[in-house]
Amino acid sequence: MTRTEGRTALAAAALALLGGLLYLAGLVLDVVALVRFPGDAGRVAVHAAVNAVLASTLLPGGVLLSRRQPAGRIGCIAGSSAALLATLTSAGLAAAGLTFADLGGPGDLAMGGLTALALVAPPAVVTLLLAVSAPTARWCATEIRPT
Repeated sequence: MTRTEGRTALAAAALALLGGLLYLAGLVLDVVALVRFPGDAGRVAVHAAVNAVLASTLLPGGVLLSRRQPAGRIGCIAGSSAALLATLTSAGLAAAGLTFADLGGPGDLAMGGLTALALVAPPAVVTLLLAVSAPTARWCATEIRPT
């Protein structure tokens, strides 16, 4: 094992954990929004479900990857791919005018989707690329044998 293998895997694990914590915080805020604004329950429930899926893949994925488990690598790949898909879908819906994002000015719909895309896509892409890399795969496959 080289140091590079461990570095790429641990970087992917750290990014997955940070992303998972972010989506977990979003899930908590969605639950609060469901309680405070029951009239908006449909949209918030969908958002909460997406946050729950992302948190439940990224958090265990990051922990398991840091413990050299191949399942953690799969969790990081699935979670970061799902985050990209959800963000691209949200940006597409915002661009089509099918969602509402109130940022206080003209062009709210498109800007909400583009802002989300700019904030979520870079870390998700980096996490995905690190998790699918060959050094990370080798690091997960390496057995530690006591001497």
